[in-house]
Amino acid sequence: MTGILIKLDDRPDIIFDNGTFYGGLHCGDCFNVQMNQWINVRLEYSDEWVVYYRGKSYPVPFGKRVEI
Repeated sequence: MTGILIKLDDRPDIIFDNGTFYGGLHCGDCFNVQMNQWINVRLEYSDEWVVYYRGKSYPVPFGKRVEI
C-alpha cells in the first residue's frame, strides 16, 4: 500500500491513499520512500527519528510518498 509519511503524536505514521492510517511506525520498521526512485529505508530513534539508507542516517522524509 502507498501513502504519505507524516508525524502523528510524536511518531512517524503513514496516511494511505484511502484515508486510513498505518497506526504508527516503530524502530526497525522497513519501508520504501519515493525519492528520484523507490529506496528501501529502516526507521530508528536515538535523539530523534531517522531513517537509515546504505548504512547512513538521514532525517525522516516527512511528506514523501512511501510504500509498505
